[in-house]
Amino acid sequence: MQSRLDDPMNPDRPLVVFLGDDIDEEDHDLLFPAIRECGVGVVRVHPHDLVTHMDGTEISFSVAGRPLAPDLVVGWVLDELLIEGMAQLDVLQRAGIPVINQTLTLFRAQNKYLDSSLLSAGGVLRYPVISGRDPGPLADWLEKLDGPAVIKPLVGFGGRGLRKLDGAGEFQEFVTELETQGADYYAVPWIDNPGRDIRVYTVNHHAVFAIYRYAPAGEWITNVRAGGGLAMCPLTEEIAELAEQASKAAGTLICGVDVAENQATGELVIYEINSCPTCEPPVLAEVASFLTALVHDWESALSTWRPEMVYDQLDNDPALFHRSKQGKIRAADS
Repeated sequence: MQSRLDDPMNPDRPLVVFLGDDIDEEDHDLLFPAIRECGVGVVRVHPHDLVTHMDGTEISFSVAGRPLAPDLVVGWVLDELLIEGMAQLDVLQRAGIPVINQTLTLFRAQNKYLDSSLLSAGGVLRYPVISGRDPGPLADWLEKLDGPAVIKPLVGFGGRGLRKLDGAGEFQEFVTELETQGADYYAVPWIDNPGRDIRVYTVNHHAVFAIYRYAPAGEWITNVRAGGGLAMCPLTEEIAELAEQASKAAGTLICGVDVAENQATGELVIYEINSCPTCEPPVLAEVASFLTALVHDWESALSTWRPEMVYDQLDNDPALFHRSKQGKIRAADS
């Protein structure tokens, strides 16, 4: 049993189900009690533990031999659980259960090719992207590029699989690999950043909280899972507006938007959208409020819910971060 069923699932109160694994257990340790304090039950069901029953036109669900009748399901599946979880979310929604992070939302946001297409359609893709399998167009694109390139895997998170190509020799080496091995590629120009990026958290398409993420000394990947440092980043109007546009373009109701500060042009650009972001305590408080509102009145929550607190002023309180990350806090550069 890989689920977290630490709730009696009392039928007299609404129930929220997170479909996912324990990758964000530290988040759930704060989020679940906050939801329960609002009179709403919550459990996490691992996709491997969900049982679906189909009898004629009826579809029902159970977990660990217990009936499961959620009022809201939050899809939080990624990597090897994505395809299985997407199928289950689709069936849950077909059974009449409201779902956020729906099947296509997750699929699109977790594929960088589709992710970039969403940003492009939303008018917030501010740098060129090339993706395909034919290495010829990539070779031509790299030859015209004024500076390094970054190669990213189409699917993945946590800074894994990123590769920086610096100069004609490395460009040719990568193209030769593609010609020999055959593989899909996704390439973007290197953004001349100040050794950090900005993760902006949005809830119901409203920016709530942001952090700077710093690359370790001598490195360039800024993801905290890759060993980077972090600091609180006050939300400016520009940062918030860009993140909210990206969240709306992707349709992600709980979102992490990765933003870069382009030192060469002086503008902000978006690296990618995260549909299942690891959150920090201020974000989790707003997520609990939003999910509670959704359970009680779906349409009203989507149209009227607003965060109680927006962190647009510098706050150096370490409690803004999970305890596991407080040793990584550093003073923010100006």
